[in-house]
Amino acid sequence: MSENTADRPLGFWSATGAVVATMIGAGIFGATGGFAHALGNDGLVLLVWLGCGLLALTGALSLGEIGAMLPRSGGCYTYNGHLYGDTAGYLSGVLSWLLAFVGALAYVTLLLGHHVQHFAPNLPPAATASGVIVLLSAAHCLGLREGNWMNNAFTIFKVGVILAFIIAGFSVPAQATPELAINATGIVSSPFAAAMISASFAYLGWETATWIAGDLKDPQRTLPRSLIAGTAFVTGLYILLNIVFLRAESATTMDGRIDSIGSHAADILFSGNVSTWFNCMIIAVLLSTTSTILMVGSRILAAMAQDGQLPAPLARTNARDAPLNALALQAICTIAFVCAASSHGNADNVLVLIGMPTTVIMGAAVAGVLILRRREPGTERPFRVPLYPLPPILFLGLAVWMLVATIQYKWQASIGSVILVAVIWALKPVLAKGASKSSSAE
Repeated sequence: MSENTADRPLGFWSATGAVVATMIGAGIFGATGGFAHALGNDGLVLLVWLGCGLLALTGALSLGEIGAMLPRSGGCYTYNGHLYGDTAGYLSGVLSWLLAFVGALAYVTLLLGHHVQHFAPNLPPAATASGVIVLLSAAHCLGLREGNWMNNAFTIFKVGVILAFIIAGFSVPAQATPELAINATGIVSSPFAAAMISASFAYLGWETATWIAGDLKDPQRTLPRSLIAGTAFVTGLYILLNIVFLRAESATTMDGRIDSIGSHAADILFSGNVSTWFNCMIIAVLLSTTSTILMVGSRILAAMAQDGQLPAPLARTNARDAPLNALALQAICTIAFVCAASSHGNADNVLVLIGMPTTVIMGAAVAGVLILRRREPGTERPFRVPLYPLPPILFLGLAVWMLVATIQYKWQASIGSVILVAVIWALKPVLAKGASKSSSAE
């Protein structure tokens, strides 16, 4: 990779596009229907989405400071390795890739397969998911720039169709009038806490640009700006989408069993063959998310292999800087996840183990802002967290809250997460080559 960052292929818009493409998945079209009725207040629904957006922004601000200090690819793998040592970096990288990338890819592509069944009822979702993974992985093998162009095209199209949905939603007569008055007691209620946890999963991916920092032009400036801009933009889109949903039906009358509040709202607000149009929109959204996760996930494997944390062949790239071996391994593992989830008949099984390790990894990285301010006060910081130390403390408070909630309500998954971490830890001597060389040694 060139030492002259001006020669690197990804600029501000590409980095911001990667953040937006990864964050916006199908979650925004389903989550509100699950918790709105329990909240029973339109204003509280919007406050949930605003609150989750602000908390994601605190994380983006925090990693923006660390990323500008350590402008290398790898995200939490690089940061936690620098902060806590070789093993912490290894665990952060492998677990993030396996759960937040491969696991998420399996979930997203299976969901895409279910929407494709609207047009091809006899096509199994697992077949669609596997085919999409193979085709998009092959496209990314053409080169980093080519894969980035494809991602940008997907992202522009995805944002375009969502904006079209929002504009259309505001253009037709409302079937319900959003009531924005908020009862203060509702904010400290258990349903509000549960809603925050549910909605927060729709914000996953705000840290995407940190994983590819080594491919960014002028990463000290580009990285924090792209994290903040992408997160703020998606937060605005989410709030506007929820206002459209509430123009269709108020929170008090939403049925908690609604699987897709987006499709439900479209049926209420619009006439004609809405379901076909909405399925096309969701397919476009999911294709964009899949393509970006494929590109970023393969860069994680390559970065770890370059540091000696994974087998060396995973670091090999072609003449156009595409990590072919990493892309191939990622495709194989994702298809295996797809088949395992499909055999159990529930794509949600893929997500059972994601929450707890991912929360710990992200929390550890964000805590690094506080640690490095004391440990390395003299290190140059091209970007500093505004209102320090409030943003990282707020993020860490949410992380602890979510961990406690996970242990309380999903204790089986918590035990599974601990077992998974232990297995990955035990595999370190097998996966690493010779003497490990982590980013913390640089």
